[in-house]
Amino acid sequence: MLLLYNLLGTKTIRIMIKLRKISHIFKYIFGLPKSIYVNFRLLPFSQAIKLPIIVSNKTKLISLNGRVNLAKVKTGIIRIGFGGTEHIDYKYARTILKIDGIANFKGRAKIGLGSKFMIDREANFSAGDRFGITGDTMILCNKKISIGDNARISWQVIIMDSDYHPILDINNNIINDATEIIIGNNVWIGARCFILKNTNIDDGCIIAANTTITKNFNGIKHSVIGGNPVKILKTDIRWHN
Repeated sequence: MLLLYNLLGTKTIRIMIKLRKISHIFKYIFGLPKSIYVNFRLLPFSQAIKLPIIVSNKTKLISLNGRVNLAKVKTGIIRIGFGGTEHIDYKYARTILKIDGIANFKGRAKIGLGSKFMIDREANFSAGDRFGITGDTMILCNKKISIGDNARISWQVIIMDSDYHPILDINNNIINDATEIIIGNNVWIGARCFILKNTNIDDGCIIAANTTITKNFNGIKHSVIGGNPVKILKTDIRWHN
């Protein structure tokens, strides 16, 4: 009896895995028209024909007047609008894509469902290999955002290098210019974090959930950063996917 239960359980699991794979294939097929448009809009013909960027049909395209630079060209190496977390409503959630500046990808990248990925004109965004956003996260690049290899960004994170509204002094000089954000290799950013302008996070760090980062942590590697006010919570740590 136990053997029969185990056999039925194994068979059920295999069926579920096959159904999930079929579901993913249909999602890619439904997004094919948008994927073709995005590739030929942002890439040279010799790269676009290989469809390195796969876009979900649930992605809203705001503006695509910039360009994408790829260090590696392989079908589906950049995936936008797929995956996510259980709290996302898959029926109604949409990903928003705007690339009017330059987006550089060193290798594989996944931008999950419900995310807002927006690169303004004359702005420069760079991501290393194995760049991943769980979903429902916002990246607003007005000047420059640089992220290293193996970055993991959780849900409802906001990364923005500008206040988007100028503040003037008494002489009408802007005092809150956009300032570069630098995030190192192997950095894990927890849920609901704010990574704001003039931020530098070094290699191997973990940003604890619900943390706001507004200053330079360069030279502080392999540490847990969090709290309010923000501080170093633990040093000499390692983390794995």
